[in-house]
Amino acid sequence: MSTNYMPAIKGNRNYSAQVVRMPAPRTHPNADRLEIFDLFGYQVISSIGTYREGDLAVFFPAEAQLSASLCWYANLFRHSELNLDKEQKGYLEDNRRVRALKLRGVVSSALVLPLEEVLNAFNAIKHFDEFPVGLSFDHIGETEVSRKYVVKQAVEQVSPEDRKYKKAFKRVDAELFPQHVDTDQFFRVVDGLNLDDELIVTQKLHGTSGRFGRVPVRRELKWYERLAAKLGVQVKDYELDVLAGSRKVIKDPKSTTQNHFYKHDVWNDMLEGIERLIPEGYILYGEIVGFTPDGDPIQKGHTYDEYPGEMSLYVYRVATVNYSGDVVDLSWDQVRGFCQQRDLNTVPELWRGPLAEFEWRQFEEKNFYREFAEGTDSVGASHRDIPVPLSEGGTGVDEGIAIRVERGAMTPYLMKVKNASHFAFETAQLDAGEVDLESAEAVAA
Repeated sequence: MSTNYMPAIKGNRNYSAQVVRMPAPRTHPNADRLEIFDLFGYQVISSIGTYREGDLAVFFPAEAQLSASLCWYANLFRHSELNLDKEQKGYLEDNRRVRALKLRGVVSSALVLPLEEVLNAFNAIKHFDEFPVGLSFDHIGETEVSRKYVVKQAVEQVSPEDRKYKKAFKRVDAELFPQHVDTDQFFRVVDGLNLDDELIVTQKLHGTSGRFGRVPVRRELKWYERLAAKLGVQVKDYELDVLAGSRKVIKDPKSTTQNHFYKHDVWNDMLEGIERLIPEGYILYGEIVGFTPDGDPIQKGHTYDEYPGEMSLYVYRVATVNYSGDVVDLSWDQVRGFCQQRDLNTVPELWRGPLAEFEWRQFEEKNFYREFAEGTDSVGASHRDIPVPLSEGGTGVDEGIAIRVERGAMTPYLMKVKNASHFAFETAQLDAGEVDLESAEAVAA
Protein backbone atom coordinates (compact mmCIF):
# COMPACT_ATOMS: atom_id res chain seq x y z
CA MET A 1 0.00 0.00 0.00
CA SER A 2 1.33 3.43 -0.95
CA THR A 3 2.22 5.87 1.85
CA ASN A 4 0.91 8.73 -0.32
CA TYR A 5 -2.74 9.35 0.56
CA MET A 6 -3.47 12.38 -1.62
CA PRO A 7 -6.70 11.97 -3.63
CA ALA A 8 -6.36 12.44 -7.38
CA ILE A 9 -8.06 11.80 -10.72
CA LYS A 10 -5.89 9.90 -13.19
CA GLY A 11 -8.56 8.36 -15.40
CA ASN A 12 -12.04 9.20 -16.72
CA ARG A 13 -13.62 11.81 -14.43
CA ASN A 14 -17.14 10.56 -15.19
CA TYR A 15 -16.37 7.22 -13.49
CA SER A 16 -14.48 8.62 -10.52
CA ALA A 17 -15.68 8.55 -6.92
CA GLN A 18 -17.12 11.69 -5.35
CA VAL A 19 -17.61 12.63 -1.71
CA VAL A 20 -21.25 13.55 -1.03
CA ARG A 21 -23.53 14.50 1.81
CA MET A 22 -26.60 12.28 1.55
CA PRO A 23 -29.80 14.17 0.70
CA ALA A 24 -33.21 13.50 2.16
CA PRO A 25 -34.55 10.24 0.71
CA ARG A 26 -37.84 9.85 -1.08
CA THR A 27 -40.24 6.95 -0.83
CA HIS A 28 -39.95 4.08 -3.26
CA PRO A 29 -43.33 3.90 -5.08
CA ASN A 30 -43.46 0.10 -5.11
CA ALA A 31 -41.54 -1.08 -2.03
CA ASP A 32 -42.14 -0.26 1.64
CA ARG A 33 -38.60 -1.25 2.72
CA LEU A 34 -36.70 0.68 0.07
CA GLU A 35 -36.00 4.37 -0.37
CA ILE A 36 -34.45 6.47 -3.12
CA PHE A 37 -31.68 9.06 -2.94
CA ASP A 38 -31.21 11.46 -5.87
CA LEU A 39 -27.55 12.31 -6.56
CA PHE A 40 -26.19 14.05 -9.69
CA GLY A 41 -29.17 12.93 -11.77
CA TYR A 42 -28.65 9.30 -10.69
CA GLN A 43 -30.89 7.28 -8.39
CA VAL A 44 -29.48 5.28 -5.49
CA ILE A 45 -31.88 2.75 -3.96
CA SER A 46 -31.13 1.32 -0.53
CA SER A 47 -32.91 -0.30 2.40
CA ILE A 48 -34.66 2.15 4.69
CA GLY A 49 -32.36 3.41 7.41
CA THR A 50 -29.09 2.50 5.72
CA TYR A 51 -28.31 6.19 5.23
CA ARG A 52 -29.68 9.29 6.88
CA GLU A 53 -29.86 12.79 5.50
CA GLY A 54 -26.49 14.47 6.08
CA ASP A 55 -24.38 11.30 6.20
CA LEU A 56 -21.01 11.54 4.44
CA ALA A 57 -20.65 8.98 1.69
CA VAL A 58 -18.75 8.22 -1.51
CA PHE A 59 -20.69 8.06 -4.77
CA PHE A 60 -19.86 5.66 -7.63
CA PRO A 61 -21.87 5.81 -10.92
CA ALA A 62 -23.09 2.86 -12.93
CA GLU A 63 -20.42 1.22 -15.09
CA ALA A 64 -17.63 2.22 -12.76
CA GLN A 65 -15.33 -0.65 -11.79
CA LEU A 66 -14.24 -0.60 -8.15
CA SER A 67 -10.84 -1.76 -6.95
CA ALA A 68 -10.56 -5.32 -5.67
CA SER A 69 -9.31 -4.15 -2.27
CA LEU A 70 -12.33 -1.88 -1.76
CA CYS A 71 -14.77 -4.63 -2.75
CA TRP A 72 -13.02 -7.07 -0.40
CA TYR A 73 -12.98 -4.69 2.58
CA ALA A 74 -16.58 -3.47 2.09
CA ASN A 75 -17.90 -7.02 1.49
CA LEU A 76 -19.33 -6.05 -1.89
CA PHE A 77 -18.73 -9.31 -3.75
CA ARG A 78 -21.73 -11.54 -4.44
CA HIS A 79 -19.44 -14.53 -3.97
CA SER A 80 -18.92 -14.13 -0.24
CA GLU A 81 -15.67 -16.14 -0.18
CA LEU A 82 -14.05 -13.10 -1.84
CA ASN A 83 -15.10 -10.77 0.99
CA LEU A 84 -13.33 -9.89 4.22
CA ASP A 85 -16.36 -11.18 6.12
CA LYS A 86 -17.16 -14.54 4.54
CA GLU A 87 -20.64 -14.43 6.05
CA GLN A 88 -21.61 -11.27 4.15
CA LYS A 89 -22.76 -11.23 0.55
CA GLY A 90 -22.84 -8.13 -1.66
CA TYR A 91 -24.24 -7.60 -5.13
CA LEU A 92 -21.11 -7.03 -7.25
CA GLU A 93 -19.90 -9.78 -9.53
CA ASP A 94 -16.26 -10.82 -9.70
CA ASN A 95 -15.60 -8.12 -12.32
CA ARG A 96 -16.40 -5.47 -9.64
CA ARG A 97 -18.71 -3.51 -11.97
CA VAL A 98 -21.38 -1.18 -10.59
CA ARG A 99 -24.48 -2.18 -12.54
CA ALA A 100 -27.70 -0.30 -13.12
CA LEU A 101 -30.43 -2.44 -11.53
CA LYS A 102 -34.19 -2.22 -11.71
CA LEU A 103 -35.56 -2.72 -8.20
CA ARG A 104 -39.33 -3.05 -8.04
CA GLY A 105 -39.77 -1.03 -11.22
CA VAL A 106 -37.28 1.78 -10.45
CA VAL A 107 -33.72 1.91 -11.81
CA SER A 108 -30.91 2.25 -9.30
CA SER A 109 -28.03 3.69 -11.34
CA ALA A 110 -25.29 4.28 -8.76
CA LEU A 111 -23.72 2.97 -5.55
CA VAL A 112 -22.80 4.83 -2.38
CA LEU A 113 -20.58 3.71 0.49
CA PRO A 114 -19.89 5.44 3.80
CA LEU A 115 -16.88 7.75 3.48
CA GLU A 116 -15.33 6.29 6.60
CA GLU A 117 -15.56 2.77 5.16
CA VAL A 118 -13.89 3.78 1.90
CA LEU A 119 -11.03 5.54 3.69
CA ASN A 120 -10.55 2.59 6.03
CA ALA A 121 -10.29 0.29 3.02
CA PHE A 122 -7.24 2.25 1.88
CA ASN A 123 -5.78 2.87 5.36
CA ALA A 124 -6.46 6.59 4.84
CA ILE A 125 -8.84 7.35 7.71
CA LYS A 126 -6.26 9.65 9.33
CA HIS A 127 -6.60 11.85 6.23
CA PHE A 128 -10.37 12.25 6.60
CA ASP A 129 -10.15 16.07 6.41
CA GLU A 130 -8.53 15.85 2.98
CA PHE A 131 -11.76 14.37 1.54
CA PRO A 132 -14.30 17.23 1.68
CA VAL A 133 -17.79 17.13 0.20
CA GLY A 134 -17.58 17.63 -3.57
CA LEU A 135 -14.12 16.11 -4.00
CA SER A 136 -13.77 13.71 -6.95
CA PHE A 137 -11.02 11.09 -7.08
CA ASP A 138 -10.21 7.73 -8.62
CA HIS A 139 -6.89 7.23 -6.82
CA ILE A 140 -5.72 7.61 -3.25
CA GLY A 141 -2.02 8.15 -3.70
CA GLU A 142 -0.88 5.58 -6.25
CA THR A 143 -3.70 3.17 -5.39
CA GLU A 144 -6.63 2.96 -7.79
CA VAL A 145 -10.12 3.30 -6.33
CA SER A 146 -12.31 3.15 -9.46
CA ARG A 147 -12.17 3.26 -13.24
CA LYS A 148 -14.49 2.94 -16.23
CA TYR A 149 -15.52 -0.68 -16.76
CA VAL A 150 -14.75 -2.17 -20.17
CA VAL A 151 -15.48 -5.65 -21.45
CA LYS A 152 -12.28 -7.65 -21.75
CA GLN A 153 -11.43 -8.56 -25.32
CA ALA A 154 -9.23 -11.37 -26.49
CA VAL A 155 -5.66 -10.14 -26.92
CA GLU A 156 -4.13 -11.08 -30.24
CA GLN A 157 -0.49 -12.14 -30.44
CA VAL A 158 1.74 -9.36 -31.76
CA SER A 159 3.16 -10.46 -35.10
CA PRO A 160 6.48 -9.31 -36.57
CA GLU A 161 4.45 -7.17 -39.01
CA ASP A 162 2.70 -5.46 -36.08
CA ARG A 163 6.06 -4.72 -34.47
CA LYS A 164 7.22 -3.15 -37.72
CA TYR A 165 4.01 -1.11 -37.81
CA LYS A 166 4.71 0.41 -34.41
CA LYS A 167 8.12 1.58 -35.67
CA ALA A 168 6.90 2.62 -39.11
CA PHE A 169 6.61 6.16 -40.42
CA LYS A 170 3.41 7.83 -39.22
CA ARG A 171 1.97 10.80 -41.05
CA VAL A 172 -0.21 12.18 -38.27
CA ASP A 173 0.67 14.17 -35.17
CA ALA A 174 -2.05 13.65 -32.55
CA GLU A 175 -1.94 17.33 -31.56
CA LEU A 176 -2.77 18.37 -35.14
CA PHE A 177 -5.80 16.06 -35.22
CA PRO A 178 -6.89 16.14 -31.56
CA GLN A 179 -9.45 13.90 -29.92
CA HIS A 180 -12.77 15.37 -28.87
CA VAL A 181 -12.73 17.07 -25.48
CA ASP A 182 -14.12 15.18 -22.49
CA THR A 183 -17.83 15.55 -21.77
CA ASP A 184 -18.56 15.79 -18.05
CA GLN A 185 -21.67 14.56 -16.28
CA PHE A 186 -23.69 17.78 -15.84
CA PHE A 187 -24.79 17.21 -12.26
CA ARG A 188 -21.25 16.53 -11.09
CA VAL A 189 -19.98 19.92 -12.33
CA VAL A 190 -23.04 22.19 -12.26
CA ASP A 191 -21.85 23.93 -9.10
CA GLY A 192 -19.03 25.42 -11.15
CA LEU A 193 -21.47 27.19 -13.51
CA ASN A 194 -23.02 30.62 -13.10
CA LEU A 195 -26.77 31.15 -13.04
CA ASP A 196 -26.51 33.51 -16.02
CA ASP A 197 -24.44 31.08 -18.14
CA GLU A 198 -26.29 30.33 -21.38
CA LEU A 199 -26.93 26.60 -21.81
CA ILE A 200 -27.41 25.17 -25.30
CA VAL A 201 -29.23 21.85 -24.98
CA THR A 202 -29.11 19.33 -27.82
CA GLN A 203 -30.47 15.83 -28.39
CA LYS A 204 -27.86 13.25 -27.38
CA LEU A 205 -27.64 10.65 -30.13
CA HIS A 206 -26.34 7.17 -29.37
CA GLY A 207 -24.06 6.15 -32.23
CA THR A 208 -20.30 6.25 -32.50
CA SER A 209 -18.13 9.36 -32.32
CA GLY A 210 -16.23 10.50 -35.39
CA ARG A 211 -13.79 13.29 -36.28
CA PHE A 212 -12.98 14.41 -39.79
CA GLY A 213 -10.41 17.00 -40.79
CA ARG A 214 -8.29 18.55 -43.49
CA VAL A 215 -5.22 19.06 -41.34
CA PRO A 216 -1.41 19.18 -41.52
CA VAL A 217 0.24 15.76 -41.91
CA ARG A 218 3.88 14.75 -42.32
CA ARG A 219 5.28 14.11 -45.80
CA GLU A 220 7.35 10.98 -46.20
CA LEU A 221 10.47 12.56 -47.61
CA LYS A 222 12.39 11.14 -50.56
CA TRP A 223 16.00 10.17 -49.96
CA TYR A 224 17.28 13.29 -51.66
CA GLU A 225 14.97 15.47 -49.56
CA ARG A 226 16.28 13.87 -46.36
CA LEU A 227 19.83 14.50 -47.58
CA ALA A 228 19.02 18.12 -48.40
CA ALA A 229 17.52 18.60 -44.93
CA LYS A 230 20.71 17.25 -43.33
CA LEU A 231 22.68 19.79 -45.37
CA GLY A 232 20.57 22.60 -43.97
CA VAL A 233 18.25 23.09 -46.92
CA GLN A 234 14.69 23.95 -45.89
CA VAL A 235 12.43 21.11 -47.00
CA LYS A 236 8.65 21.13 -46.80
CA ASP A 237 7.89 18.33 -44.37
CA TYR A 238 4.14 18.93 -43.83
CA GLU A 239 1.15 19.12 -46.16
CA LEU A 240 -2.62 19.31 -45.78
CA ASP A 241 -4.66 16.16 -46.19
CA VAL A 242 -7.96 14.64 -45.05
CA LEU A 243 -8.21 12.30 -42.09
CA ALA A 244 -10.89 10.41 -40.21
CA GLY A 245 -10.84 9.21 -36.64
CA SER A 246 -12.93 7.49 -34.02
CA ARG A 247 -13.07 8.77 -30.47
CA LYS A 248 -9.57 7.42 -29.70
CA VAL A 249 -8.05 6.12 -32.93
CA ILE A 250 -6.84 8.00 -36.04
CA LYS A 251 -7.97 6.36 -39.29
CA ASP A 252 -5.50 7.52 -41.92
CA PRO A 253 -6.98 6.46 -45.30
CA LYS A 254 -3.57 6.75 -47.01
CA SER A 255 -1.51 4.89 -44.43
CA THR A 256 0.07 1.69 -45.70
CA THR A 257 0.64 0.56 -42.11
CA GLN A 258 -2.79 1.25 -40.64
CA ASN A 259 -3.60 -1.40 -38.03
CA HIS A 260 -7.35 -1.98 -37.93
CA PHE A 261 -9.01 -3.20 -34.73
CA TYR A 262 -12.57 -3.17 -36.05
CA LYS A 263 -14.79 -5.02 -38.47
CA HIS A 264 -16.28 -2.00 -40.25
CA ASP A 265 -14.40 1.19 -41.03
CA VAL A 266 -17.44 3.46 -40.84
CA TRP A 267 -15.20 6.47 -40.21
CA ASN A 268 -13.37 6.38 -43.54
CA ASP A 269 -16.64 5.43 -45.26
CA MET A 270 -18.14 8.63 -43.86
CA LEU A 271 -15.04 10.64 -44.78
CA GLU A 272 -15.42 9.66 -48.44
CA GLY A 273 -18.82 11.31 -48.51
CA ILE A 274 -17.90 14.58 -46.79
CA GLU A 275 -14.19 15.24 -47.44
CA ARG A 276 -14.93 17.79 -50.18
CA LEU A 277 -16.95 19.80 -47.64
CA ILE A 278 -14.09 20.21 -45.16
CA PRO A 279 -12.04 23.44 -45.58
CA GLU A 280 -8.30 23.60 -44.96
CA GLY A 281 -7.42 23.57 -41.28
CA TYR A 282 -10.89 22.49 -40.07
CA ILE A 283 -11.97 19.48 -37.98
CA LEU A 284 -15.57 18.28 -37.69
CA TYR A 285 -16.69 16.27 -34.65
CA GLY A 286 -19.97 14.41 -34.72
CA GLU A 287 -22.02 11.30 -34.05
CA ILE A 288 -22.41 8.61 -36.73
CA VAL A 289 -25.75 6.82 -36.46
CA GLY A 290 -27.46 4.12 -38.48
CA PHE A 291 -25.93 1.03 -40.03
CA THR A 292 -22.60 -0.19 -41.37
CA PRO A 293 -22.42 -0.88 -45.13
CA ASP A 294 -23.04 -4.57 -44.33
CA GLY A 295 -26.30 -3.73 -42.59
CA ASP A 296 -25.16 -4.18 -38.98
CA PRO A 297 -26.42 -1.52 -36.55
CA ILE A 298 -23.76 0.90 -35.36
CA GLN A 299 -25.53 0.84 -32.01
CA LYS A 300 -28.04 -1.90 -31.29
CA GLY A 301 -31.52 -0.42 -30.80
CA HIS A 302 -30.37 3.06 -31.82
CA THR A 303 -30.38 3.29 -35.62
CA TYR A 304 -32.81 6.24 -35.65
CA ASP A 305 -34.46 6.90 -39.02
CA GLU A 306 -31.75 5.29 -41.16
CA TYR A 307 -32.32 2.43 -43.60
CA PRO A 308 -30.19 -0.75 -43.34
CA GLY A 309 -26.82 -0.16 -44.95
CA GLU A 310 -27.05 3.63 -44.55
CA MET A 311 -25.66 6.02 -41.95
CA SER A 312 -25.65 9.74 -41.22
CA LEU A 313 -23.36 12.17 -39.42
CA TYR A 314 -24.70 14.73 -36.94
CA VAL A 315 -22.09 17.39 -36.20
CA TYR A 316 -21.82 18.76 -32.65
CA ARG A 317 -18.51 20.63 -32.85
CA VAL A 318 -16.31 22.33 -35.47
CA ALA A 319 -12.78 23.56 -34.74
CA THR A 320 -9.82 25.00 -36.60
CA VAL A 321 -6.20 23.89 -36.15
CA ASN A 322 -2.94 25.36 -37.41
CA TYR A 323 0.52 23.89 -37.94
CA SER A 324 1.45 24.68 -34.33
CA GLY A 325 -1.46 22.63 -32.97
CA ASP A 326 -3.47 25.65 -31.78
CA VAL A 327 -7.17 24.70 -31.71
CA VAL A 328 -9.99 27.27 -31.80
CA ASP A 329 -13.67 26.29 -31.84
CA LEU A 330 -16.50 27.85 -33.79
CA SER A 331 -19.39 29.03 -31.64
CA TRP A 332 -22.53 26.91 -31.74
CA ASP A 333 -24.30 29.37 -34.04
CA GLN A 334 -21.24 29.37 -36.31
CA VAL A 335 -21.33 25.56 -36.30
CA ARG A 336 -24.98 25.69 -37.40
CA GLY A 337 -24.20 28.19 -40.16
CA PHE A 338 -21.13 26.22 -41.30
CA CYS A 339 -23.17 23.03 -41.58
CA GLN A 340 -26.18 24.66 -43.23
CA GLN A 341 -23.94 26.07 -45.98
CA ARG A 342 -22.57 22.59 -46.64
CA ASP A 343 -25.81 20.61 -46.24
CA LEU A 344 -24.45 18.83 -43.16
CA ASN A 345 -26.62 17.79 -40.22
CA THR A 346 -26.08 19.19 -36.75
CA VAL A 347 -27.34 17.53 -33.59
CA PRO A 348 -30.84 18.97 -33.03
CA GLU A 349 -31.02 21.93 -30.67
CA LEU A 350 -33.80 21.46 -28.12
CA TRP A 351 -33.49 24.54 -25.91
CA ARG A 352 -31.24 27.40 -24.95
CA GLY A 353 -31.34 29.80 -22.06
CA PRO A 354 -29.68 30.71 -18.75
CA LEU A 355 -28.91 28.07 -16.17
CA ALA A 356 -31.35 29.82 -13.81
CA GLU A 357 -34.23 28.83 -16.16
CA PHE A 358 -33.06 25.31 -16.96
CA GLU A 359 -35.51 22.63 -15.81
CA TRP A 360 -33.74 19.35 -16.44
CA ARG A 361 -36.78 17.25 -15.52
CA GLN A 362 -38.44 18.55 -18.70
CA PHE A 363 -35.88 16.54 -20.68
CA GLU A 364 -35.92 13.39 -18.54
CA GLU A 365 -37.01 10.05 -20.07
CA LYS A 366 -38.49 11.74 -23.16
CA ASN A 367 -38.98 10.63 -26.74
CA PHE A 368 -38.21 14.05 -28.20
CA TYR A 369 -39.36 13.35 -31.75
CA ARG A 370 -42.65 11.76 -30.72
CA GLU A 371 -43.52 14.63 -28.40
CA PHE A 372 -42.52 17.13 -31.09
CA ALA A 373 -44.68 15.37 -33.70
CA GLU A 374 -47.63 15.12 -31.33
CA GLY A 375 -47.25 18.68 -30.08
CA THR A 376 -47.12 17.46 -26.48
CA ASP A 377 -43.60 18.54 -25.53
CA SER A 378 -43.33 20.79 -22.49
CA VAL A 379 -40.05 22.49 -23.38
CA GLY A 380 -40.53 26.16 -24.23
CA ALA A 381 -37.70 26.62 -26.73
CA SER A 382 -36.52 29.91 -28.17
CA HIS A 383 -34.50 27.95 -30.74
CA ARG A 384 -35.74 24.53 -31.75
CA ASP A 385 -34.87 21.89 -34.36
CA ILE A 386 -36.82 18.80 -35.29
CA PRO A 387 -35.43 15.91 -33.20
CA VAL A 388 -34.17 12.74 -34.87
CA PRO A 389 -36.77 9.93 -34.65
CA LEU A 390 -35.92 6.88 -32.56
CA SER A 391 -35.88 3.34 -33.89
CA GLU A 392 -37.30 0.09 -32.60
CA GLY A 393 -35.36 -1.99 -30.09
CA GLY A 394 -34.09 0.65 -27.70
CA THR A 395 -35.65 1.94 -24.52
CA GLY A 396 -38.40 3.91 -26.25
CA VAL A 397 -36.91 7.20 -25.04
CA ASP A 398 -33.82 9.18 -25.96
CA GLU A 399 -30.42 8.52 -24.40
CA GLY A 400 -30.49 12.00 -22.86
CA ILE A 401 -29.19 15.46 -23.65
CA ALA A 402 -25.89 17.22 -24.26
CA ILE A 403 -25.26 20.69 -22.83
CA ARG A 404 -22.88 23.31 -24.20
CA VAL A 405 -21.62 26.46 -22.44
CA GLU A 406 -19.34 28.81 -24.37
CA ARG A 407 -18.39 31.80 -22.17
CA GLY A 408 -16.21 33.18 -24.97
CA ALA A 409 -13.50 30.54 -24.51
CA MET A 410 -11.57 28.99 -27.42
CA THR A 411 -13.13 25.61 -26.56
CA PRO A 412 -16.69 25.19 -25.22
CA TYR A 413 -17.54 23.44 -21.97
CA LEU A 414 -19.47 20.28 -22.84
CA MET A 415 -21.64 18.22 -20.50
CA LYS A 416 -24.26 15.50 -20.68
CA VAL A 417 -27.26 14.07 -18.85
CA LYS A 418 -28.14 10.41 -19.48
CA ASN A 419 -31.45 8.82 -18.60
CA ALA A 420 -31.71 6.07 -16.00
CA SER A 421 -33.33 3.85 -18.62
CA HIS A 422 -30.24 4.19 -20.80
CA PHE A 423 -27.95 3.20 -17.93
CA ALA A 424 -30.06 0.06 -17.55
CA PHE A 425 -29.91 -0.55 -21.31
CA GLU A 426 -26.10 -0.27 -21.34
CA THR A 427 -25.84 -2.55 -18.32
CA ALA A 428 -27.89 -5.22 -20.09
CA GLN A 429 -25.61 -4.97 -23.12
CA LEU A 430 -22.50 -5.38 -20.99
CA ASP A 431 -24.11 -8.26 -19.09
CA ALA A 432 -24.56 -9.96 -22.45
CA GLY A 433 -20.92 -9.30 -23.38
CA GLU A 434 -21.90 -7.00 -26.25
CA VAL A 435 -19.29 -4.38 -27.20
CA ASP A 436 -20.19 -1.49 -29.47
CA LEU A 437 -17.83 -0.03 -32.08
CA GLU A 438 -16.76 2.90 -29.94
CA SER A 439 -15.95 0.81 -26.86
CA ALA A 440 -14.02 -1.71 -28.95
CA GLU A 441 -12.00 1.13 -30.46
CA ALA A 442 -11.23 2.59 -27.04
CA VAL A 443 -9.96 -0.78 -25.79
CA ALA A 444 -7.87 -1.24 -28.92
CA ALA A 445 -6.31 2.18 -28.49
